[in-house]
Amino acid sequence: MTPVISSPTTEGRPTRSASRPRQSAEGAAAATVDRLDADVRCYAGVRPNPVLAQVREAVALARDHRPDAVVGIGGGSAMDVAKCVAVLANCDGDPEGYLLDPGTVPADRSTLLVQVPTIAGSGSELTSFATVYLGYRKLSLDHPSARADHVLIDPDLATTVPVPMAAASALDALAQAVESAWAVAATPASRALAVRAVETLAPVIAAVTSGGRFADPGLRTELARGAALAGAAINTSRTTAAHALSYALTARHGIVHGTAVGLHLRWLIGFNAAATEADTRHPDGAAAVRQLVDDLQRICVDAAGTPLEDLVDRLLVMHGLRDFRMPHCDWRNSLASGRAENNPRLLSPDDVVAGAARAATRRTATVIARG
Repeated sequence: MTPVISSPTTEGRPTRSASRPRQSAEGAAAATVDRLDADVRCYAGVRPNPVLAQVREAVALARDHRPDAVVGIGGGSAMDVAKCVAVLANCDGDPEGYLLDPGTVPADRSTLLVQVPTIAGSGSELTSFATVYLGYRKLSLDHPSARADHVLIDPDLATTVPVPMAAASALDALAQAVESAWAVAATPASRALAVRAVETLAPVIAAVTSGGRFADPGLRTELARGAALAGAAINTSRTTAAHALSYALTARHGIVHGTAVGLHLRWLIGFNAAATEADTRHPDGAAAVRQLVDDLQRICVDAAGTPLEDLVDRLLVMHGLRDFRMPHCDWRNSLASGRAENNPRLLSPDDVVAGAARAATRRTATVIARG
C-alpha cells in the first residue's frame, strides 16, 4: 500500500468534463475523477452505514463492468463499499455469504483498490476490514485483501464537510487511537502509532473545538495525519469496547458512528483506568493498563491543556450533543463480539449501564444524529 498525505493548497478545484461516460455525481472529488483518461463507472448509491443491498448493487455493477481498479472516494462508508467491490467483484455468488464467512474470500484479488478519503477520521482507508449492516446485524469483511493498494489523503477534500460531521469523524479518530493504545491485541509497533496519533490529535481537537470550526488548512492537515496514524494502528490492534458498543446505537437509533463511539469512550476511559488484577484481560496486567490510561491523560494535558474526557465532551458538543441520555439497548450481543473481548478490562451489561449513567451527568435531552 502507498499512503500519501498531500499538503493543503489554495488552488481552484478542477472542473467537470462532460465527455466521461459515467453516472452523475457531485463534488470536487467527482470532478477530479472526470479528468481520468479511463472508462469510469460511478456507483453513487452509498449511504451512511451501508447495508447489504448497497453492496450487492455496487458489486453487480463491477461484475458487469469488470474494472481494472476500484476507487473509493468519500467517508468510511464509501471506502467500506469500495473494499467489498474490489474483493468480491471477481468472486462467484451472493456477497452476503462472504460477509457472513470472510474465510471463504479468495486469498488474492486481481482488481486494484485505491482509497481517497474526503473526511478525516474513519481510518477505513488504511484498514483491511469493512462494516456492512444486515438489518440490525453488523457484518464484517475482515480480510487482508481488503486493504488498499494506494491511498491518497488530501485535507483539502474535507473543506466542505459540515462541522457536526467533522466533529463525529474526529471523535472516531480519537477513539481509534485511544483504543489501539490499550487494546489486548496491540503490539509495540501499533501502540507506538496509537500514541503518536493521540499526540497529534489532542492539540488539533483542542484548537478546533475552541474555535468552533475546521477551516484552518494546517489544522485539517494535522487532523488527517493523526487520523491516518490511528487507522494504521487499529489495522493491527483492532478496536475495543467503545466500538463494539457503538454499533447498536448506530443500527437501532441512527446515531452517527463516530458520535456513538464517543458516547461510550467517554465512560470507558475511567472504567479501564480502574482495572484490577481480578478483572483485567490485558497480557501486561492491570498496572500496565492503568499506566497506559495515565500516559494518555498526560499526553492530552501536556499537548492540549485538558484531560482526555474533556476532548471527548468538546467534540460531542460540537456534533450537537450538549446533553444526552444513552438510549436503552441490550448490550449482551455487543459484549459477545471480538472487539469487546479486545478491551483490556472485562465488562458486563451492568457495567455498561452504570458507566453510561455516570457519563450522562447533564440534563436529559433528545439525541439528534446528523448526517
